[in-house]
Amino acid sequence: MRAEIKFSSKRFLMSLTLCACSVILLQSFDLAPASFLFDLLCVGVGLGLCFLLFLPTALLKKRCGGDTLSQLGSRSAAERRAVAAVYCAYAIFAALYFLLPYTDMFCKKYYTETDPCFVAFMLLICCVYAAFKGANVITRFAVFLFALAMVTNLLLFGGSLSSLRFDEDSFRFEGGIQAFFRNTGYFFTPGFIAVLFTCLSGYTRNFRLRQPVVALALTGLKFALILFFIAFAVGEYASRQEYQTFLLSRVAHFGSYAGVESFYMALSTMSVFMIVSLFLCAICRAVGRNGSLPWIAGFSAAIFLLRFAAEAFSPLRTVFTDPTVFNALTFLTGAVIPMYYYLKARRQNV
Repeated sequence: MRAEIKFSSKRFLMSLTLCACSVILLQSFDLAPASFLFDLLCVGVGLGLCFLLFLPTALLKKRCGGDTLSQLGSRSAAERRAVAAVYCAYAIFAALYFLLPYTDMFCKKYYTETDPCFVAFMLLICCVYAAFKGANVITRFAVFLFALAMVTNLLLFGGSLSSLRFDEDSFRFEGGIQAFFRNTGYFFTPGFIAVLFTCLSGYTRNFRLRQPVVALALTGLKFALILFFIAFAVGEYASRQEYQTFLLSRVAHFGSYAGVESFYMALSTMSVFMIVSLFLCAICRAVGRNGSLPWIAGFSAAIFLLRFAAEAFSPLRTVFTDPTVFNALTFLTGAVIPMYYYLKARRQNV
């Protein structure tokens, strides 16, 4: 097993911020109809709940200096295998949760003649190499991805300014209780980054609680801006179209230059690439095989086979892309299990 070099917690949280942006980049009919201000409230509540997921691992790091998986070394073999199995299953589910809509969007909106499974296969090959190099290298790559994200945001929002349209009802507050729960649940899905933090924060140094606060604040700002421009630059037309952020990238224009979908697609690809790669690293750490190419390739093959099966059986696809199921598993792996080990460590150190 290869030892992972300690790296900056700030860089790691920046990487997780970029991963979280995939949620809004791949949004497609996931939100219930509601006004912009109502959705803004849902964003705040959803991301506030996401922050609570960071607290058990943050407390564990403060008390023991490690993360949840660090606590397994002194546990029984049966307990280690059980916890590892839970995190491996979650990591595969999370990879599919983003890989399925990404490949669907890529083939429907960008390269219509490409097979989604082929796109998934090529992306997973890149993820295998990245996971083999380790989380430290992946987070270094995030520095360049952050620059790409800034350029994409400037083009996306700057190119949509001339398309903004407001009326007297633009800032009404409208939405029902069902819309609140559905949309808040969707904006809680970035909580998966707390699970990555739970699995990989043992590799980091100089952690401060304000770092996830800043990461989630930046995520919320990104979500709010995209919702704002979709609502007021694209309008009602967006509600009838798949992948509204992609549509926004088509609307953006600078004079005669129209469409920045290539930048949007590059950012989406790199974000999903980082998510899958980091979850492969998390799997390897859970099974105690950090940097093991056979284990990385084996779990990547499992992800691909399940992606292929989801293409053939729509009920399976429905399960893998259900935010409620995903959020329940996120709560288990991001809050329940870390809190259990924190309370156990606290009792032992009393």
